[in-house]
Amino acid sequence: IDPTDMGDGLAQILHLPARPVLAALAGARMTSLMAADWKALERARRARGVGDASRIRSFLRGSFSLLVFALRRSGKLATTMEARGFGAAGRRTWARPSRLRAADAVLLLVAIALPSIALAVSVIAGTFALVGR
Repeated sequence: IDPTDMGDGLAQILHLPARPVLAALAGARMTSLMAADWKALERARRARGVGDASRIRSFLRGSFSLLVFALRRSGKLATTMEARGFGAAGRRTWARPSRLRAADAVLLLVAIALPSIALAVSVIAGTFALVGR
């Protein structure tokens, strides 16, 4: 799903407040960047000849570096969004309207029907048990 379309839908169709919508939008965009950052870190370490013999050590070092990248990027993003007036009081205008279409309705029905059918079958079969029982 396109993060911008997701944000538009959350705000325009579900009428969620601006701050959680913008947080979800930023999170969705940053998630795709994390994979690219991880690959860039691996290539940079390989180019410098700093490869670790242990996969666990390499994973931990890479995870820490990725955390530092994410914190720096989130600080810049928060400042940029605030400077552009995201999350300000008042009504927002939208560059493109978001509407539910037939494909959206079908996906919603499938997303509700599959777990419902699975739950009904497990109850009928007598295998249903709540977690922790």
